[in-house]
Amino acid sequence: MVLHPIFVHFPIGLFTTAFIFEIIEFIARDKFKNLSLFVLSLSVLFSIIAAQTGNIEARELPLSGDLRKTLILHQENANLFLFVSALIFMLKLYISLRFKNLSFLVFILLIALYLVGLLFVSRTAYYGTKLVFEYGVGIKQN
Repeated sequence: MVLHPIFVHFPIGLFTTAFIFEIIEFIARDKFKNLSLFVLSLSVLFSIIAAQTGNIEARELPLSGDLRKTLILHQENANLFLFVSALIFMLKLYISLRFKNLSFLVFILLIALYLVGLLFVSRTAYYGTKLVFEYGVGIKQN
């Protein structure tokens, strides 16, 4: 059963939502406390599932030339995204357990990390789309 296409959309949507909630939380201060942390934790969970199902399903692909290069770029960006989102999650968890409020400097650091994460998840999606539409990966041939 092909599971990777089912799970790949969750990290993209949840991470983007967590980024938006992070900004709202900082502006609204005490309202929506830790909502971004909750959504980010779901994003990390689904990122792990998406990466693992992708790795399992990639074993079945006949790899050669440009397909192999594109798959490697897709996997590298997915791993970098997972690393950055897990880093943000650990930082957010530490901050929520240790401090009452987020300082402006830490907020800027988080936003910068989120932007790096958005870059990696966008690149992952780009190469994933290229795998499907240029190389036909995951498309049933009649």
